[in-house]
Amino acid sequence: MKMKEAALIYLDKSGGLQKFVNDCKSYCNESSQACAIFRFLILVNPSDITELDATLGNYILHQPVKGTQIFQSVCFTAVKTLSLIQQIETEAQMNIVLKLTHLPSLPCYILSLCKFPFDYTTQRFYVAEGIVIAMSIITKYTQGAKFVCSEETCQFSEGFQYVRVHTAGATESATLRNDFACSLCMSPLKEDKKYRVLGDKQVVEMIDSKAISVFQGFSGNKTHLRFQSFTVFLRDELSNEMKMGNQYKIIGIPICMQSYLQATICLEANSVYPSNSTGPSCISEKFKYLLSLTSNSCWKFTALLADSFASKVLPSGIYNILKLSIMLSLVQTIDGDDKTADYLDLLVITNDSLTLERL
Repeated sequence: MKMKEAALIYLDKSGGLQKFVNDCKSYCNESSQACAIFRFLILVNPSDITELDATLGNYILHQPVKGTQIFQSVCFTAVKTLSLIQQIETEAQMNIVLKLTHLPSLPCYILSLCKFPFDYTTQRFYVAEGIVIAMSIITKYTQGAKFVCSEETCQFSEGFQYVRVHTAGATESATLRNDFACSLCMSPLKEDKKYRVLGDKQVVEMIDSKAISVFQGFSGNKTHLRFQSFTVFLRDELSNEMKMGNQYKIIGIPICMQSYLQATICLEANSVYPSNSTGPSCISEKFKYLLSLTSNSCWKFTALLADSFASKVLPSGIYNILKLSIMLSLVQTIDGDDKTADYLDLLVITNDSLTLERL
């Protein structure tokens, strides 16, 4: 009860309670007569919650399922007390998603691909940073489903007693299966398919930003890094939040999916933020010196840059025109969502595929 009171106080102080009320009103305005599951996003600042109630903050950071259940209970009480949504009959119909603003800046919250999954015994939040190297199209997944008892004489053959929603790190079979049983009469449950709710899902492959040095032909750090990519699941509002080649920080729950003898590292994203890492804020003295030496010609400077471009993966003096084109493409690259930008497309035909892969 104490943690529920703390959750209610936090929602009131942070403005989350008013946002929740407004979200409930939007459900009432829509045609929701055939809706069994109501999804709400709640923005959570772990530092503020921990300062308000340390136990609740610990639940959110280290036992997110229990932390979500506390907010779910508070929100259900608010719905019933204020008569916000008439269609909600049970607490299970409320799909509460806690969106974390950040994680504490401590080493224990950084996802280590070297140690995973050996030191990761509980499913809690971690932060990972990487570069997007592959993306899938947006597909559908089951966000939630309603089940009823197959025994018609059972009191749970109607109503919303059995509602299952997707939880972070769970597979599709955790929401939809044929072996669910009624807790009252142990009869099999059957899905009421007209109440099934679908959401958007996108699968992204990322690689640790520290592993980029491997593709440059050298590695200054002799520690053993894990160079293969890891999978990130983006769901619903996070779909299309990433772009190919960009670097991001992801707050999420890591899971290890076993397929026969192969283990795959996956991260269920909770929040996605662009990486703050930037290049140098000033031009280096070497570039200034090179520019002064070639100031008598408008082409010498760019020719020397193209000649030495990607020298760590290619010998100097080859593919200069291609390297010059890549340099122009990099200069033209614009951060942000500027759809009016004219991008430079390159078509390269060669038998030397290794060189192109290195570039």
